Amino acid sequence: MQRYRIGEVSKIVDVPVETIRFLEQKGLVSPEKNTETGYRFYSVWDINLILDYKKFRKIGFSSRETVDLVRDSSFADLQEQLDVKRKEAAYLAHYYQAKALKLKNFQSVLGNALELVGKYYIMNRPENYSLFTRSHSGESLKMTNARDTEGGFEEITRNYPFVEHICRLKKGELMLPEDLEEAEWGLTVKKYWADRLGIQLLPRMEHIRPVTALFTVITLEEREYFTRSAVENALQYMEDHHYTLCGDILGVYIATVREGGRNVRYMELWIPIAGEDSAIAFSEDRKRTELKKIFG
Repeated sequence: MQRYRIGEVSKIVDVPVETIRFLEQKGLVSPEKNTETGYRFYSVWDINLILDYKKFRKIGFSSRETVDLVRDSSFADLQEQLDVKRKEAAYLAHYYQAKALKLKNFQSVLGNALELVGKYYIMNRPENYSLFTRSHSGESLKMTNARDTEGGFEEITRNYPFVEHICRLKKGELMLPEDLEEAEWGLTVKKYWADRLGIQLLPRMEHIRPVTALFTVITLEEREYFTRSAVENALQYMEDHHYTLCGDILGVYIATVREGGRNVRYMELWIPIAGEDSAIAFSEDRKRTELKKIFG
């Protein structure tokens, strides 16, 4: 029967020489050794076993798991192990389908952001889970370590492609002098994605519920804090249209882009409102319906 040296086998099956040596050490392949030259010669049966090994590795099993599956598994063992991988593959398919939708949504947000600066719409602010880990007042900055969030930071960042950065100005802070007002920064995930991906609401996280809000897009300088002055134009618009502030102001980070030789940050701005005009403004129109699909 034809025999093959290790280099030839490596080329035939496109597997590194080191892997073939590992499989010999584990007893999966048993080459014949020429005692005079020290060369090892592999049979076609060894090649078949290496190909079996390669297949199970591509399915996702570890090298040690694969050796056991190829060498010592029963039908029941194979069924059990393949069921684990089937469930993993189903989850990954679900995850990457959701990721593709999220990226498409992100592109839509970017495509609309520029034209929305300085324009205002009455919309439902989306429901989300948020974790605030930073606050600043004037030059004072407070940070919370990830390990001190009772698992909240790990829970919300394990699906980071679906997470946005969020800022908050509490309603009561707007009554203070600007150098005393405190703004918060954190992470947020819309409840739509949280439900789809199984993200839990843990004790240190906040459930921010939907509310009628004044929506626009604002710009900030690269190192500009989210303060009352950053949202002054929107507050003036709210006052001019006889809306009443009825909750905390949220800013959701979109992107930082290079404009005119400097970096500019774009943010969604959501101001909870009440007032006689809000019900009229809340009636459906083509643009608001489009924005609701993108930002809602």
